[in-house]
Amino acid sequence: MKLKAGVLEPDEEARVLELCRERLGPAFGLRIDPNGVWSVPTAVRIGQRLEAVRPEYLEDPAWGLNGNAAVRERVRIPVATNMFPARFDDLAPAIRLRSVDIILTDLHYWEGPRGVKELAAVCRTFNLGVAMHSGGEFGVELAAMLHTASTIPEMTFSGDAHYHYLTDDIIVGGLMQYRSGSLDFPSGPGLGVELDPEKMDKYEKYFDEHGDYYARFHADPRRPDWYPIVGGV
Repeated sequence: MKLKAGVLEPDEEARVLELCRERLGPAFGLRIDPNGVWSVPTAVRIGQRLEAVRPEYLEDPAWGLNGNAAVRERVRIPVATNMFPARFDDLAPAIRLRSVDIILTDLHYWEGPRGVKELAAVCRTFNLGVAMHSGGEFGVELAAMLHTASTIPEMTFSGDAHYHYLTDDIIVGGLMQYRSGSLDFPSGPGLGVELDPEKMDKYEKYFDEHGDYYARFHADPRRPDWYPIVGGV
């Protein structure tokens, strides 16, 4: 389970992860991700506090390659990222700066399944961990993610997923079904899934009415005067 942070007071978010560890037990996988909005001093302080919790990783604790590198030097939790680097141009600087331990691959950021395989080869060379990022995908992209992940032996971390939040899908047959917390990769031809034309029409209209899912992340209707400040805590 990954806790999205960078929203409440950092100490409160740390307390939540501590309670999760207490109630879910020592073997339950925990992660925390403030999406780079903590300042370096805050990320170091909270990271050191959470060392006793033993999360699998601390994802993007501060902003940028330099910020994550500064935190990584002082915190004994692996630092992961899906932000810095998130493209091949930034990969060499990230390795030189020692800014990350685990890279969360993404089919969009890393140029599709072939790009993710190339990234995994670089990570293998430099002893970096590999995991899978989730961006609220439907079944077509999820199928591609599952097939790609299944070909990377080093991807020992459970993949991120927002799929269980969905109430419907645009593929024939509806939502893929979890079994014991896991999804099988589809076994049909190609990606193994087929688009449902009626669902595509339905959700195209829904998109036109409600707009982009990601565009709403930077506004909170319950706090109209709020806006995110990177490094503001």
